[in-house]
Amino acid sequence: MTVSAMHRCATAMALVMAATGTQGLAQDADDSEAVFLGRIVVGTSADGTPVYAGENTSHIEGSAVTAQGGTATVDEVIRQTPGASTRLNAGQPGVAVSIRGLQGQGRVAMTVEGVPQNFRFNGHASEGYANFEPLFLQGIDITRGAVVTAGGSGSAGAANFRLIAPEDIVDGQGAGGRVKLTYGDNGDDFGRMGAAAYIGERGAVLGAYARTTADAFEDGAGNEVANTDKDRDSYMLRGRYALTETQGLELLATRMNADYASNSYEQEMTTDLYKLGYTLNYSPAVNLRANLYRSVTDNEYTGSIDGTGSYVGRQMQTITTGIDVTNVSEYGFGGWSLTSTNGFEYYEDVLGGAEGGANPTYGEAKNLGVFTENVFANGPWEFTAALRYSDYSLSGRLDNELQSGDVDIDESSFDPKLTLAYQVNDWLQPYVSVSRSTRAPSLQETLQESFHGYGFFNLYLGPNPDLEAETTEGGEIGVNIARNDLLSSGDRLTARLAYFKMNVEDYVAYVTEDTYTSVGATTLAYYDNIDGTTVTHGLELEAAYDAELWSAALSYTNSDSTPPSGYEGYELQPPETFSTTLARHFLHGDLTAGATYSYTAAGVSIDSEAESDAYGLWDVFASYAATDSLQLTAKIANLGDVEYQPYAASDNGPGRTYYLGLQMTF
Repeated sequence: MTVSAMHRCATAMALVMAATGTQGLAQDADDSEAVFLGRIVVGTSADGTPVYAGENTSHIEGSAVTAQGGTATVDEVIRQTPGASTRLNAGQPGVAVSIRGLQGQGRVAMTVEGVPQNFRFNGHASEGYANFEPLFLQGIDITRGAVVTAGGSGSAGAANFRLIAPEDIVDGQGAGGRVKLTYGDNGDDFGRMGAAAYIGERGAVLGAYARTTADAFEDGAGNEVANTDKDRDSYMLRGRYALTETQGLELLATRMNADYASNSYEQEMTTDLYKLGYTLNYSPAVNLRANLYRSVTDNEYTGSIDGTGSYVGRQMQTITTGIDVTNVSEYGFGGWSLTSTNGFEYYEDVLGGAEGGANPTYGEAKNLGVFTENVFANGPWEFTAALRYSDYSLSGRLDNELQSGDVDIDESSFDPKLTLAYQVNDWLQPYVSVSRSTRAPSLQETLQESFHGYGFFNLYLGPNPDLEAETTEGGEIGVNIARNDLLSSGDRLTARLAYFKMNVEDYVAYVTEDTYTSVGATTLAYYDNIDGTTVTHGLELEAAYDAELWSAALSYTNSDSTPPSGYEGYELQPPETFSTTLARHFLHGDLTAGATYSYTAAGVSIDSEAESDAYGLWDVFASYAATDSLQLTAKIANLGDVEYQPYAASDNGPGRTYYLGLQMTF
């Protein structure tokens, strides 16, 4: 750790340990009050599933996502969360989340409203995207480390994106609407969203439409960054209906259309998502939620940006269909209480399309997860014992001169997680957690087939039906802090400080070897399990302070990694990231003004294979509640007009940009 890193870490820890200075009152039972610009450090999952000490989760609420002028991109918000980052391709309409240096091919289980996002793309960019409308976004849940319950198919963690609901517009019962406008001068980035909602005694409904258009932006040197223009429109319909006092139905349907340019081609994408949910809250022992869902992503190459355009017409499709059922039960016996979460999830991925190149257009994968998570509490002690059984099967067919025939893979695993926590006093809770998780090889890794013949050089991107699952073992030790009335009456500090270590065996990465085909000498490139242990470990800090006149937030990550053999010199994640925000409230809270500073250390990303220098960015922002229904926002992003390339990005980031935002709820 460098001297500057030690200074930043010491400053961060000083903020957290300031909580030890005075005697605080008991922690509120509802952790959802731990808010800074909507950011919640410790809380409860969106589906009501409890979040416990060992579940290192950041809940980023709507106002954090849309804060600072209403223009913070999803990538920016995630990159200011400890232990999390993104593989950034500014042309792509989707989001690719990285947790503790692991991303792509399902290492992070990305979902939208709990529906898996399994559209993946080999080479040139991230190997997995979540596609949704950012203007509909109301919150993000990022869980670092193993997830045992629903959404636990990833080995590094999970990211769930939550969308706008009727309750976000209408308070109580009745009808209402919302109009949101955002504009950025760098590239004429113009976003607009309209939504209408109704809430009655037994049901609610919401309909929404959004559209975003933008030209290519300029970087800090005034150079246009190619293929960063936007053209996206989205639709959403959702509703709920109470069948009885204890039973209810929920419906969600969304569509996003996007025209974009990436990987040397102009492309068109359509993503549809459908979900039908059922809830039963019958007794402390029966709190059940079940969901049926289907997600369809179609992507087509429609034109060439440069080159011959030989792949125009390439089509790729991923259809995900599934079900998840979760029940939360609460029991008490003697001095103990038990909260038991049990259930299963099952989904299928089916590939389609034509001329997919390195991306297979035929194949089917099935995933089953059965889980139990049991939290025992007695006085200050909290012990969690969890177990997930995963079964994975894959089928497809190979037809080339090196390999041919049917592919049929079936694997299973048992993955435990144990956590022990102790409430030292009313504001301090240390904990330790150990876990094991498994990631099965994806269809794209297993079945890719693509030949590139250049005469003087021949490249064959080949399949590998012998891939084995990645396994990750590790844990973390840390402390949770939640303290009221720290510096003044009514203020609140929440924080989490954790050290983690993850050891990955059988890490899957590209390897090459020389061979011969009918055209002569050929370089064969394929995914394979890498010998040795891939390691990522480090320190994470997240803290938030909220008072009547001031709010502050801090995020810090210091990490080190041992990349897979053959990738020496690369990093799994930035060696150091730091972000802090300070805001002042005026006019009884109606006016807020503040600034954010974010820093990323230099590094060479294993994902983009691009080197980026260290960079620090200043943003200043303000928001004003002109009336109860009208919110005005403004922001200057990259105040210093810095020329920089974000870590794990394909191109430079935007230069100084002036933003204005308006949100009217009626």
